[in-house]
Amino acid sequence: MENAKTIESLGFVVKKETISLLESEHKFSELILEDLDPYPGFYDHFHIPLNEDEKKPRSIFALIKEMSFEQMDDFIRMTSDIKKKFTSGFDAVMGRLNFQNSLATCIRIYMDDYSALPQLIEQYKQHGIKFLPTRTVKPYNTMINIRKYMVLEQVVPTIYRDTELKDTYYFMVDQYVTWPKFEAITVNIRNNNNHKVYDAAQAGYYNHNGIVEMVRIYDQKATLDNLLYLKEKYELEIERSLYQLAK
Repeated sequence: MENAKTIESLGFVVKKETISLLESEHKFSELILEDLDPYPGFYDHFHIPLNEDEKKPRSIFALIKEMSFEQMDDFIRMTSDIKKKFTSGFDAVMGRLNFQNSLATCIRIYMDDYSALPQLIEQYKQHGIKFLPTRTVKPYNTMINIRKYMVLEQVVPTIYRDTELKDTYYFMVDQYVTWPKFEAITVNIRNNNNHKVYDAAQAGYYNHNGIVEMVRIYDQKATLDNLLYLKEKYELEIERSLYQLAK
């Protein structure tokens, strides 16, 4: 298992979120969704109020057509070009989510100032991106898979801090399990831990051997002891789950 001080690599995050049509004063003709529950293991289960910074959407998902993950290089090039000219800070990566019983490609967007979103959408349109037309979308749960460039800084061997996202940590695990198994494991670990206020998602990054499997933790009060505890518990529960499956 890797033990680098810093990891810079293309990676992914897989999670379940509740999303709905973006509420905005601007009337978008494009189909743009927002997450209503950005860290479902953190806010919703424990009714934690959001501070002012957290009241703005954590993620925007602009649904696109005629572009797939296989065209990610083209998307990265156009995003780099837009960032050179765009005055408001933003981050945009490609992703996939379930929409109306099928997989849809999307652009997941973070912005410093969401009032500049119409101008950003227009920039992508000028670069050839075609968005799905807007329509009524009631809140629904969906799996979201995003591809992003990760820059992770080691806290201790196999536990890392995201250098771009506050209160976000990753630790490595030896094996992969499906999302339903991961979700069940997360519920079991939380129910048997005094520290319950955190959100967990599946993650990983690519190296020369393939995929390094990780768990992403969002925790505003993370301690090293608790991260080490979670890592130990996830490894144990994943191994137990796979052993039961093999019986």
